[in-house]
Amino acid sequence: MASGSSTRPDKRTQPDISGYEAPGEPESCDLVCEADDPDNFVSVEIPSDLDPSDRRALPIGVDQLESRRRRQIGLLRSKRRDASGIADRSRGRREKDLAKDISQVTMEDDVMAQVEQSLRDDMLMSLVSGPEVSIREPVKRQYTPEEIQLSADEETAEEAMRCRLDSVPSEDREYEDEDVDSQAWVQHRKHVLIVSTSGKPVYSRYGKEDKLVNLFGIIQALVSFVQDDKDNLRTMVAGSHRFVFVCRGPLVFVAVSKSRESEAQLALQLMYTYNQILSVLTNTQLQQIYAGNPGFDLRYLLQGSDKFIDNILNMVDSDPSFTMSGIRCLPMPVQLRQSITSILFQCKSKDVLFAVMIANSQLVTYIKPKEHDLLPMDIHLIFNLVDASTSFKSAESWTPICLPRFNDTGFLHSHVSYLPNDSPVCLLLISTDKEKFFGLQECQQRIMERLQKQGLLDPIRQAVADSSYTTDHLQAPDLRHFIYKSRKTSCVTSPRMPRLYSDPEDTTRLFDLYMLLHQKINSPTWPIKIFYHVGDKEALLGWRTAGFDLYSVFDPLIGKSQAILLGNKLIRWINKEEDRLIITTSHTF
Repeated sequence: MASGSSTRPDKRTQPDISGYEAPGEPESCDLVCEADDPDNFVSVEIPSDLDPSDRRALPIGVDQLESRRRRQIGLLRSKRRDASGIADRSRGRREKDLAKDISQVTMEDDVMAQVEQSLRDDMLMSLVSGPEVSIREPVKRQYTPEEIQLSADEETAEEAMRCRLDSVPSEDREYEDEDVDSQAWVQHRKHVLIVSTSGKPVYSRYGKEDKLVNLFGIIQALVSFVQDDKDNLRTMVAGSHRFVFVCRGPLVFVAVSKSRESEAQLALQLMYTYNQILSVLTNTQLQQIYAGNPGFDLRYLLQGSDKFIDNILNMVDSDPSFTMSGIRCLPMPVQLRQSITSILFQCKSKDVLFAVMIANSQLVTYIKPKEHDLLPMDIHLIFNLVDASTSFKSAESWTPICLPRFNDTGFLHSHVSYLPNDSPVCLLLISTDKEKFFGLQECQQRIMERLQKQGLLDPIRQAVADSSYTTDHLQAPDLRHFIYKSRKTSCVTSPRMPRLYSDPEDTTRLFDLYMLLHQKINSPTWPIKIFYHVGDKEALLGWRTAGFDLYSVFDPLIGKSQAILLGNKLIRWINKEEDRLIITTSHTF
């Protein structure tokens, strides 16, 4: 019998508002699990610069919050009517007295406007709008053409397509020839389909698109029917299947899933497929293509890229950090990571926009300009570019890539190389200028020489070999696994998967449990700070704070209090080892 619990503010405790000051972050990491409260409550704090009589910080319900906001708006309108009445009644009074009265009402009017805006802000802060916002991923910066100039010409797009086609094996995709009428095709856990708004097939994760023309036509008809009513089709449920639709420009993305993932989580995964397409074409090229020919067959320009879409979907299905918008980091000694980062700074040229070092789809280190961000989804696209390509290991490569969360209007250009002696560590030097291959090649050679001179190549190789770790030293046998995410840097770490989850069916069940925890503590409607759940085979504890998200899995027989104690113990250990496990600061120049 499964059970769940969560913590919310206690409505029975009325705080003393005399001399009230805004609360700061608690110094202790102790976890407190309160009793369930059937009502939803939020804490509303009026800014301290208002009149003391208007200051309050009382637990109130969402309905009460809306009611208070309406009363304040009504009072605001009443004040305005009073101002109008004063003007009418004061025609015979002296002009100086009239101005004094109106000035007083205007000042009160401004105060009420501040109260109204404060209440709106508090409601928005209490109700998190979506999974990416709730995890505090950095806001996407909107760049103007004057700030950064990127190429988006057809020649560069064709070069990107050739690079993807040449970098992957020539054999067919794994499920390309699967019979779409077979029971095996129907039983797949998650299908992903892409169709243009004109009904042209673009992509199917399983089977050939040509065999699914009727299905693509039905999808296009459903989406068009809803859009005719000035609305968008987002999701529908049929039996055990959930259908999620995402429309982006001329393309429609559809996920058909039997998993426990929520609509928001599936929609985020569809955004990975969309951004993977943009990484080869750019949004500028995509819009121009369909503006001139709405019936264009996009599969011609995605030759080779379909394998990259397959690969990123496989990564999303096997690594929860993708759906959590977290960047998995390679654990390594602090001094070693600092030494590598220092060399990147010392050897970079003026043409380097980003320098990224990765190993086995884990981030070793990176450097970036202060004014630009490298967001998790863009880093995941870099992971996928390296992971799905086989030719990069044999020689240095120069490939265009669009990072949509950075700038979806044009291409960046990346020099890709591996460390010597068959090292699994890959270095990417990214520039805005497609003519700077030789300049970045010289930069790469300086970095390799410096790494070799300081004797860091062998320690790096050893760090990769020793990157997996366990929690045995914590002496907590009831703790099976965890995922920790820093909300400051979006970096993620987790131990090696225990033998208990070596079977694919058990691994899939654990993945679904992590998706459940992520959904609960990052709910778009009401995010829960602490969530405890007991299932048939596991007990779950999700903990969300301003500084981190913790997802942990325990033995099902553990009690709630014991799970909380182990959660505190785990956090204390992570705080002690954080610099080794993840990247704790952004390295900017």
